[in-house]
Amino acid sequence: MKFTNRPSSRAEELLDRYIHYVSEDGIDLPRFVEQGGRLLGRGEFSGLAAGGGNLRDKIDHLRKKHPRLGRQLEFLANFFETAGALTPETVRHETAFALLYAEKDLDMIPDETPGIGYLDDTAIVETVLARHAEVFEQHCVAWKHDWASIKPGRAA
Repeated sequence: MKFTNRPSSRAEELLDRYIHYVSEDGIDLPRFVEQGGRLLGRGEFSGLAAGGGNLRDKIDHLRKKHPRLGRQLEFLANFFETAGALTPETVRHETAFALLYAEKDLDMIPDETPGIGYLDDTAIVETVLARHAEVFEQHCVAWKHDWASIKPGRAA
């Protein structure tokens, strides 16, 4: 399955510029996620809040090929859609960054690279889950999700 590979929105342009910046500066994943989340504004959230059709297609694709990453992205998408006003802005922004990173084909490692194509997507998602594990675990309890099947680190 091929997803579009050209910037067509402000969010994609920001991601593209940011990936090039970080690749020249060295990669620090927590910093990459934190700074990437800071780049996003309300405009970038609108596509995700509207259901993100391309994102849902990619999640469906990943659930077959990479079930754990698919489950994690599905959880983050549901979290983003249901998180209330009390959710810290940093958590919402970094969640949105991980979702947009996974949705867009502006990757550090192209998804089509055999064997490792989703490694960068996985690293970004795991970083977001680890940085905000307490918030996500509480969300799982409230919404009756299985935190053990999506939490960062080794699969249970």
